[in-house]
Amino acid sequence: MSDKIHVHRVSPPGMDEWRAVREDGTHLFDVRLQVSSMLNGSRYFVISPRGEVVRDGTFNFGVWNQDEISQVLAAIVTVIAPGSDVNIELSLPRRAAV
Repeated sequence: MSDKIHVHRVSPPGMDEWRAVREDGTHLFDVRLQVSSMLNGSRYFVISPRGEVVRDGTFNFGVWNQDEISQVLAAIVTVIAPGSDVNIELSLPRRAAV
């Protein structure tokens, strides 16, 4: 049976920081994307819950849209956790008004 991993945004739109958690809520790692219009200029960083960069690399894309964001994140997560069932939530979670 494969792990179910949920990925959600932890930063406001325009800043690409994401959190990967197991189905039980366990924080696995964060992913920070740096998007560039230059070929091979876009980078990703996988960050442990303790704040250490444990993996990094580059990625390419055609058009930076919702589908592409989902594909890039799913590819990164499945490299870190092979065979996992990945769910990407693109919208920011709603917060209660203070």
